[in-house]
Amino acid sequence: MRLNRENYDRARSFVAAHGRPLEEARLRVVFDGAPAAEVWHALKSFQNPDGGFGHGMEPDLQAPESSALATTVALQVVRETRGATGQSPPDDLIAPAIGYLLETLNPQTATWRIIPRSADAAPHAPWWSQAGSEAKFAAWSLNPTAECVGYLHEYPDQVPAELLVALSETVLTHLVQQDRLEMHDFLCCKRWAETPGLDARLRARLLGELGRLLDGIVCRDPTAWPDYVLRPVQVAESPSSPFYPALREIIPANLDWEIEQQHPEGAWLPNWDWGDLSPEVWARARLEWAGWITTGKLIVFKHYDRIASPL
Repeated sequence: MRLNRENYDRARSFVAAHGRPLEEARLRVVFDGAPAAEVWHALKSFQNPDGGFGHGMEPDLQAPESSALATTVALQVVRETRGATGQSPPDDLIAPAIGYLLETLNPQTATWRIIPRSADAAPHAPWWSQAGSEAKFAAWSLNPTAECVGYLHEYPDQVPAELLVALSETVLTHLVQQDRLEMHDFLCCKRWAETPGLDARLRARLLGELGRLLDGIVCRDPTAWPDYVLRPVQVAESPSSPFYPALREIIPANLDWEIEQQHPEGAWLPNWDWGDLSPEVWARARLEWAGWITTGKLIVFKHYDRIASPL
C-alpha cells in the first residue's frame, strides 16, 4: 500500500495550515530540496539564551524555560536535517545547546532531570505535573539521560573526553542491568545507538543490549497498535535502521496500518489528550502534535518508498 498523491497533498496542506513553521520547514527540506537553513532558522525560535530549548518544543510541555526534554527533541530535528541534507548546523545553534546539556548534567548522579521544577507553572500534560512526584523526576532514568549522552557523542569536540567515557560506562552499566525497558527509555537508548560517528565498539555493545530487549518492548500485534504502544516503524524508521532486520517481517503490515490511520482532514492525530486540563491550550497543542506526527509519518513513508509517484 502506498499513500496516494491526493492524500499526500492533503497532509502537506494540513501542516501548512495548522502546523508550526518548524514542521513545514522540515517537509520542505526533505521533500522539496529546501536548504537546511530553513530548519535551523525555525529551531532558533525555540532556543533560549542559556542554549537550551523550550517554548513548547515538545507540545505537551508549553513552558518557556529550557529543559532536557525540549532540547533533545530539538536535537532530533537537527540530526534528521543533517541526514537529509548533509549540511551541518551552525555553531550558534549547536554549541549553546551542548553547553546547556553540560551545564545541567548532575555530576553526582550522572543524569539529567527531564524538565525543571519551574515548568509546573506553565500549561502542560498531566504526566508532566510535578506535584507530589518529585521522586519520579529526580530518579535515575534512561529517559532522557541516554539520549543526552548520544548528542554529546555526536559533537565530541565540545565535550571533555574523560566525561564522555565516564557517562557512557555509567549509562551502559544501567542498561545491562535491565530485563525490560519502558518504551521511552528504549527510544532514548535507540537514538544514542544511532548517533552518527559513534565508536563502532560502543555501538555494537548498545545494539546488543537493545536487541536483547527488543521483543519485550515492540508491539507486533496489529490489534493493539491503536493503543499507546511502541510500534515497529517507530523503532525501524527506515530500511537502513540497525533494527530493521529484526522487524523486517512485521514492518510491511505496520506501514499499511500507518497509512490507513490518516484522518479525513489530512493529518495523523495524537492518540492521547490532556483530559480536562487546560482545554484551550490542549486544543493548540493537539494541532502542534498533529503537525509533528504527520511530518514524521511522511518522512518514514518516504524512507520506505510508500508514497505514490510522482511527487
